[in-house]
Amino acid sequence: MSEPKVTLKTLMRHTGLSLGTVSRALQDGPEVRRETRELVKAAARELGYTPNLAGVKLRTGKTYTLSIVLPVENSEQDFTDSGFMALVSGLHAALAGTFYSLVVQPELPDEDPVAALRKLVEAKRVDGLVLTQTKPQDERIRYLLEQEFPFVSYGRSALAQAHPWYDTDHEDMAYRATQRLIACGHRRIAMLNPPAELMYSQHRDAGHRRALREAGLPHDPALTQCSGLSAADGRRLVLELAKLQTRPTAFVCANEYAALGALSAFAELGWQAGCEAAVVATDDSNVSAYFVPPLSTYYASLHGAGRQLGQLLLRRLNGEPVEQLCLLEQAQLIERQSDRLGGER
Repeated sequence: MSEPKVTLKTLMRHTGLSLGTVSRALQDGPEVRRETRELVKAAARELGYTPNLAGVKLRTGKTYTLSIVLPVENSEQDFTDSGFMALVSGLHAALAGTFYSLVVQPELPDEDPVAALRKLVEAKRVDGLVLTQTKPQDERIRYLLEQEFPFVSYGRSALAQAHPWYDTDHEDMAYRATQRLIACGHRRIAMLNPPAELMYSQHRDAGHRRALREAGLPHDPALTQCSGLSAADGRRLVLELAKLQTRPTAFVCANEYAALGALSAFAELGWQAGCEAAVVATDDSNVSAYFVPPLSTYYASLHGAGRQLGQLLLRRLNGEPVEQLCLLEQAQLIERQSDRLGGER
């Protein structure tokens, strides 16, 4: 004979709480004290409670589905910034223990980004969204604000109206990388940046310019190159920059794939990283520790970013004010080799 099914009433009797309190605690209701939520969830785990999600959806009118919007390239060239999978992994981890599931919504280059969002928002297919690749005047953010739809963006915007976001301080990262290379003797420092219309590309450019200005060095626009940041892009840009009459002696790459391409170009040019020129990367997986040579990097975990984005979105869904849902974090410098001009033997 099978054991009786564990229901909300079972949890109610076990905890001595009301049915409403038990239900709200399982849904992380902000009106329920944290200690009470933990008590109810512990009882649910102990007794093997499995929610009837169809019933929960019917009672609440929610889909209990969240979506992350990720750009998809129409390209068959080598891999590009596939670190987005780590971002999804972090988001999934943040949702563990909740009723929410996560779906990925691709954003194609030739697709109207707002039209794609309308399909999700106006048809009520999801309860909340995570946006990536933000722009200064991002029309997607403006649309979601107008709709009063819960979302959080991975990256900031220049819009006057506040919105929830999580970001790595790319301006500080580029500033510190440029400042460090200047201290190592470099005067011609190239920036391999993401597309110029993206907010974090503009932040990186601002940090680079600030470091040059403080050192009394001129800014050469030719040394800032924007691309899709694939390994092929990194290789191509370094080969082009190497043709300049006064070539750069250091390259600050916005991700590991561009850095990998830069090292490929070095091999083609007969350069050795750390001697003829230096490469510094921004990474999310620390795979650059296995490059030859291992690269100094500014580490910013995409898995950690995904966790933060998930937590911020859950807090927004629970009604927290937007002003409390903005988080800026600094990248960590990991030194693996000398970046001094000419290298150190």
